[in-house]
Amino acid sequence: MAKPIVFVIHSLDSSLASVSKLLEARDFSVHMSRSLAEAERVYSAFPIEQVKFIFADVTVCCGDSWRRFEERVRDGSADTVIVGYHPRHTQQLHTLLGHPSPSADEGRPANKPKTPEMIGEAPLFRDTQHLASRYANHDITVLITGETGTGKEVMAQFIHCRGPRANKPFVGCNMTAIPETLVESELFGYARGAFTGADRNKKGLIESAEGGTLFLDEIGDLAPAIQLKLLRFLETREYYKVGDASPRTSDVRIIAATNKELEDAIKSTGFRKDLYFRLNSARIILPPLRERKEDIILLIANFIYQACQQYQTQLKKLSSSAKELLLDYPWPGNIRELKSVIESATMVSNGDYITISDLPMNLQQYAAGHRDEIATKAIRNIEEGERSLIEEALRHTQGNKAKAAEALGISTRTLYRKIEKFAITRLDISREQ
Repeated sequence: MAKPIVFVIHSLDSSLASVSKLLEARDFSVHMSRSLAEAERVYSAFPIEQVKFIFADVTVCCGDSWRRFEERVRDGSADTVIVGYHPRHTQQLHTLLGHPSPSADEGRPANKPKTPEMIGEAPLFRDTQHLASRYANHDITVLITGETGTGKEVMAQFIHCRGPRANKPFVGCNMTAIPETLVESELFGYARGAFTGADRNKKGLIESAEGGTLFLDEIGDLAPAIQLKLLRFLETREYYKVGDASPRTSDVRIIAATNKELEDAIKSTGFRKDLYFRLNSARIILPPLRERKEDIILLIANFIYQACQQYQTQLKKLSSSAKELLLDYPWPGNIRELKSVIESATMVSNGDYITISDLPMNLQQYAAGHRDEIATKAIRNIEEGERSLIEEALRHTQGNKAKAAEALGISTRTLYRKIEKFAITRLDISREQ
């Protein structure tokens, strides 16, 4: 008896391999396609009654081409199950196939945190991830730079979870969220009696992260006095609690991050040069989303999946017009902004598709402005072409407007009007081609 056939449509070899292995273990005949067009060709070559499942990555489940393919399958076989899924969450496939899902934590020590998912196939991002993996294996201070929303804390967690301190605490702190007067006591802790109201000893962030990793976000905003004390800790591993004269030591890895250019901050705000050199020995620069546009759809698919899980709705798809807009938008808030937009759109969408009308108003306005820009450019191109034709006709007729109008198929009056409109002069028509 022939094995039931499963089609899987996804563009990434890595995802295809993992999904194929899973399905073949369930005794399915698996056929992989890297595009919808390829899937359509392959589908035609098999008996319809044998095709039991079509698993399509949510990144391709959009647009008119997909709808036509879906209708074709439905018309041919009412029994075929068509599913839009996210290939990074293979548990979904286990459930859909009627088999128990393995635990998300299966194969990982109980005390070891899960490594954050780093989504992206863009070469620039992959290079960054590989560099982070190398840094993870060495117990050195790392500086992560990049625009706001590029995922600096996620990258810090990735380094922590890939390194030898993975089973120890990861403590993160945004330095701008702490009032300047409290930064020292929050970072280093304080002793009982250090100041009015200090009725007990308090752990600082360094002590809380003992043996693990302390992530200091927005390091560029640290006050000079705290910069000096942090530098001393990085060099000696010694620190003082506020109000305590006895030094303490701590085994903590520091990962710092900033959206500022610290080289400029040295000149403009007096950021300590020696601290900068100490932090910058191992640096990771996260690219903005506009420089890794090939990852936008992958990220959208992941965020749609997460949002649908959160709001307990069916897995939604992205309309072709919304997809085009999201790819074109510059994303000044980077991944953080994209995630927020997708979560909001998933929540307000009533149908199977997320459309432009489901997106926040600023993106709808951007879409409208972009359409106006395209229309304006098109009009400008038409007018430039029209002017060139008139100039050519006038050159050909040596400035004889009656003959030029006849050659153009317009009245002499219309020609005069257009000459005036385009401000065409004798100099224009005397120019050589």
